Amino acid sequence: MKQVFRRVKDKKGIVLVEELPAPQVADNQVLVQTEYTVISAGTEGATLSKTFPELVKQTLQDPWMREAVKNLIFGASPILTKNIVWDETTLMRAIGYSGAGTVIDVGKNVNGISVGSKVAFAAEGHAAVVAPSKNFVVPIPENVSTQEAAFVTLGGIALQGVRRAQIQIGENVVVYGMGLVGLLTAQIVRAAGGKVIGVDISDAPLALLKKLVPDARTINASELDLLPVVKGMTEGYGADVVIICASSKDKCIANNAMKMARKQGKVVFVGLVKMDLERMPFFQNELDLKFSRAYGPGVMEPNYEKGRVDYPFHYVRWTEQRNLGAFLDLVASGKVDVKSLTAGIYAVDDAQKAFHDLYQPEFRSRSVLLHYTSENGESSHNTVNFKKNQAKTKNSTYRIGLIGCGNFTRTTHIPNLNSHKSFDIGAIASKTGVNAVSIVDRFKIPQSTTDYRVVIDNNDIDAVVVATRHDMHCQIACEALAQGKHVFMEKPAVLNFEQYQQLKQAIDDSQAVFMVGYNRRYSSLGIRLKEMLQPNLPMIIQYNVAIPEVPSDHWTLDSHEGGGRLIGEAEHFFDFMNFLAEVPVSHIGARCLTRQSETSQNQFNFAVDLTYGNSALATLTYTSLAAATKLPREQVIVHQAGRTLIVNDFKSLQCLQAQKQKKQNKLFAEMGHKREVDAFANLLESGETPSSDVALAASYIALKAQSILDEGQS
Repeated sequence: MKQVFRRVKDKKGIVLVEELPAPQVADNQVLVQTEYTVISAGTEGATLSKTFPELVKQTLQDPWMREAVKNLIFGASPILTKNIVWDETTLMRAIGYSGAGTVIDVGKNVNGISVGSKVAFAAEGHAAVVAPSKNFVVPIPENVSTQEAAFVTLGGIALQGVRRAQIQIGENVVVYGMGLVGLLTAQIVRAAGGKVIGVDISDAPLALLKKLVPDARTINASELDLLPVVKGMTEGYGADVVIICASSKDKCIANNAMKMARKQGKVVFVGLVKMDLERMPFFQNELDLKFSRAYGPGVMEPNYEKGRVDYPFHYVRWTEQRNLGAFLDLVASGKVDVKSLTAGIYAVDDAQKAFHDLYQPEFRSRSVLLHYTSENGESSHNTVNFKKNQAKTKNSTYRIGLIGCGNFTRTTHIPNLNSHKSFDIGAIASKTGVNAVSIVDRFKIPQSTTDYRVVIDNNDIDAVVVATRHDMHCQIACEALAQGKHVFMEKPAVLNFEQYQQLKQAIDDSQAVFMVGYNRRYSSLGIRLKEMLQPNLPMIIQYNVAIPEVPSDHWTLDSHEGGGRLIGEAEHFFDFMNFLAEVPVSHIGARCLTRQSETSQNQFNFAVDLTYGNSALATLTYTSLAAATKLPREQVIVHQAGRTLIVNDFKSLQCLQAQKQKKQNKLFAEMGHKREVDAFANLLESGETPSSDVALAASYIALKAQSILDEGQS
């Protein structure tokens, strides 16, 4: 199927139309054959107009991202840094978020929508086939065309802004900025009983407003002094409500909005404007300032956006989905006209021309649509074979199938596998196909699919690398092992004891090699630390992990997808302590600190105590309470026979003892990722694989520790 993308490294305004496999439909999703999508001149135009330095600056405005970038610059190897920079600049980024089409499949948890019905959708890009969450899909009323319905997301944004304004019948409402969202907002304000005053800096959009809302009053802010004109139009009081729909870096817009509002009036921000606010207009007029976030309650809430929950109708009357439906009802009733906002329709292959034309003066404040056609259902195919990449690039022993294509896979696993003499990458599967687009050409991967079973069923594939989000690890590994495929899996292996038993049985029943990517045991300093220990002497191990506070909506904290930090990440640390101790764990204890908003699953301040018979005591301390920017992210301290060995971020190793001190330093952290690929190749060559108990030992510790926290035991 065809989809429209942009890349950081491309010039301003450049888009690309690429061929990629159609997405699969999940339990809470609807698969839609797209007919039309709307190009938003505001949001998409702002994105396309940013240069590379501007995008970097935007990224670094997030403190969490600043810290991540700093850790990369000062801790990563030059090769890894190069891979990450290359990936970020060449990664295809999907654009677009509003469209309509025909349903071709539904997930098992979807009700009220059937195959063949016409629907509008939000939060999906310019693509021939999309798989939105069921909470982003609404039926199209009979008298509304798919061209009109394609405006649904923009309409939802405008409608939510009006709801935030809480407009009363007869109120004077200034709509500041007559772009596409502004013109939709003005029509909805009129439908709600408000008296529209449209403000813009150009006559063309104001003329269009008069066509859409004949009784609207208009002001050209480039020719007239806004404040006295608005006062004159409102009997000297000022506007009851000002809704800002403009996008500008001019601080005057926000301040003018406050000054033209009446005392105890309201200012609602829908557009993106500079917020350098003057205090006195707020203070003197006792203004209410409100922000409108996208298209209603549910936005940026993972469980809602993924279709796992809906909000009760009686308590949350207007969710984002209900707003989308209400907008289409306004179109159906004739209260909102979107046909007049359509300046042209282009085939998806002509997307570059569509974007170019949209920014011409005659197109201002209107939109263009992309049109998609499907011949014999070809665009819904979930696998694309690239003939130019069919030939193997080297005489390798094993052909690898990659399942999952996140940042880590693209920047670490793929380069390591591609450069290894034993491996050749034969196929890649990713959930939507988007992340794979950038790399199939670069690494000459002959097959891209959105159905991981295509990779597992491929007879040319000898082994699979499982690097999806955590919730799919166990299922994919079990299916691959059942097919006789060797499996290299990213942690965590499992998220619960039921999955643990399933995977354990699958490993025991298969002759294939199974390995989890616990890379720290393969790091050069990790290996050196192990060599310095005396295997027959007792030891005490302290593994300290200091992290910045993880955003509460981060997917790793989601109990469905990530499993939380203990299950989702701590396996790495448990495996390394197992590696040092060399004997099985005989006792597990766990404790955690939870804030009011946290549970034992999504907290990230915990300690786990392990006893290895009479050989070793070990403690993992994982916390966001430390001075994370001043401490190593990971510090391993081992006390044994009068010596203390300290590894900091696998970048330095220090040996403290009575007579002397030794220290080994590396220029950058070396985490063992390349050596673990060697280890996997060696396992395949030898045909020997650890028992399921050994392979899943770290998983068992994580699950047991989590169950202790869940049950509130000590």
